[in-house]
Amino acid sequence: MKKCLLFAFLIVLGTAVMAQSHRINTKYSKGKAVPAVAYDNPFSPLQSSTMAPLSKAALEETLGETRYDLQSNAGTQNRIVYWPDGTISATWIKGQVETSYNDRGTGYNYYDGSAWDPAPSGRIEDVRTGWPSIDKWNGNGEIVISHQSGTTPLVMNTRPVKGTGTWTKSLIYPPAGAAGLLWPRAITSGPTNNYVHMVVLSSPVANGGTVYEGLDGALLYYRSLDGGATWDKNGIILPGLDATNYDGFSADVYSWGTPQGDVIYFAVSGNWSDAFIMKSTDNGETWTKIPVLSNANKKLPAGTTYVPPFYACDGAVAVEMDQSGVIHMAQGIGGGHMTDGTKYIYLNRNGLVYWNTTMPMLPDSLDLDTLFAHGNLIGYYFDGPNPEDTLLTVPSYRMGLSSFPQLSIDAANNIYCLFIMPTYANPSAEDQNYRNIWGVAKFHDKAEWTDMINLNENIIYWLYEFAYVSMAKSVPDDNLRIIYQTSDTPGISSLSGSTVAVHNNNIDFRIVPGSTFWPTGVDNKKTKNTEVGQNFPNPVTGLTSFNAYLDRSSNVVIEVSNVMGQRIMTLDKGMISAGNHKFTIDCNRLTSGIYFYTVKINGESYTRKMIVE
Repeated sequence: MKKCLLFAFLIVLGTAVMAQSHRINTKYSKGKAVPAVAYDNPFSPLQSSTMAPLSKAALEETLGETRYDLQSNAGTQNRIVYWPDGTISATWIKGQVETSYNDRGTGYNYYDGSAWDPAPSGRIEDVRTGWPSIDKWNGNGEIVISHQSGTTPLVMNTRPVKGTGTWTKSLIYPPAGAAGLLWPRAITSGPTNNYVHMVVLSSPVANGGTVYEGLDGALLYYRSLDGGATWDKNGIILPGLDATNYDGFSADVYSWGTPQGDVIYFAVSGNWSDAFIMKSTDNGETWTKIPVLSNANKKLPAGTTYVPPFYACDGAVAVEMDQSGVIHMAQGIGGGHMTDGTKYIYLNRNGLVYWNTTMPMLPDSLDLDTLFAHGNLIGYYFDGPNPEDTLLTVPSYRMGLSSFPQLSIDAANNIYCLFIMPTYANPSAEDQNYRNIWGVAKFHDKAEWTDMINLNENIIYWLYEFAYVSMAKSVPDDNLRIIYQTSDTPGISSLSGSTVAVHNNNIDFRIVPGSTFWPTGVDNKKTKNTEVGQNFPNPVTGLTSFNAYLDRSSNVVIEVSNVMGQRIMTLDKGMISAGNHKFTIDCNRLTSGIYFYTVKINGESYTRKMIVE
């Protein structure tokens, strides 16, 4: 009733303000103080209540619901897949029964190109699970991997046709000596998406597990080359991640980027670990550790009982590689301290940090002024323009104020970053600030990121909490496809010790046009010409791909020639629609050497060099 009356009042006042999201200039200044933030006591008893069903915003599609609302402890898994044919698969953690949420599992919905399926009534698993990762599998199928508890194997569900059919269940076991596996992140790669890669934690002591190989929460790598039927890399501790370097890792502080050929990579961040990227150029055979931020408290001497408060990254991390091979990374700021031998984390620190592999390491201090001066600060909470527009209180997510980032990169190397951050306006009846989805972008021909945009400023989103945004990695048509959790209550109830009452939550879907981030009065499409990217991987041993942007519908022909100019391969792609496209060349029958591929688009030619090993 409260929300309905407010909406009616606002609409009577005028709907003109509903037209566009507001831009906030991100030119950080030293005079802008980072606010001291109050938050709920994370150790107070859990409360519960029942609430009326949520109304659905005009620009959203509701996929399902859940009363269990802890979708992640830090970074959000890959929860949405946008398929080349325009269909979409989406997942989330679903649970309705408050007592231990014994019905908890993977909520799933599918978009067939014209409409979403009805909201699911239950989970896809036959046992209690959580933390699902979804990806393409075995051609046109899909795979979901989730965990059970601290003393059990993971649950893998697959089916050969996306969106329909029965799921087939199998189990993924921990290595000998580990009690169980928790918080998996899984992706697929290869010509038919039949290579499965996963990072997961061995169950820590606090979750019923045990110390494994000297690590209380070892970060393990799994690989399958046959769709999960067998695992040739089974619970491997990668170089540089062992007990000589770390005491252990925390839940959900790691995230995969989109594979490119045999190049696979994931990022790690956290309050009590370094921030770094692990990269393999040979499909997981060998790995290189790329340092991003050093944490002096990652490996504490025996007997340590006190560590003064310090800044670090908060564990919510996103990573993605562009068409030039540069890896981009975004993460929130957090921190920690220790008293009497017990580790704690800072709550609600401020700042969203950006880094890429062409930059020097981040400064250990994570000072906002220093980060801004070096192009590393792309998001931060700020107080509003009026004295009354100040941050009141925000229930804790145990993350930074500007955090839970997601990254996507299109074929033209435009980078989009979405994240969750409170807004100073629109407090709840309890004088708590709601979190909204915010975004920034960096276009391929621009040196700086755009201003921050609140994607929920429209009055139809007022008095709603938005959290755990997950963005499809594929951006073929300048549109971002996202899912997220939303409710009319700030905060989450399922976090251990939360004082937030149990309430209904929707999982919603929304399309955000890339033009949302274009400067006012500029139509980026009108100035964006046809482009053909460099193939990747290069050198290539089998399949290689390149991205192309077509400014209009065009007839596309790909020709491959040797160094003598002899044409040895022709691929007639026919008429291709305008927008971003990915093309693949099969080099398996080519001998080692230098080649050139020429892309002919409506009579114009674009030639790139390609090396076959």
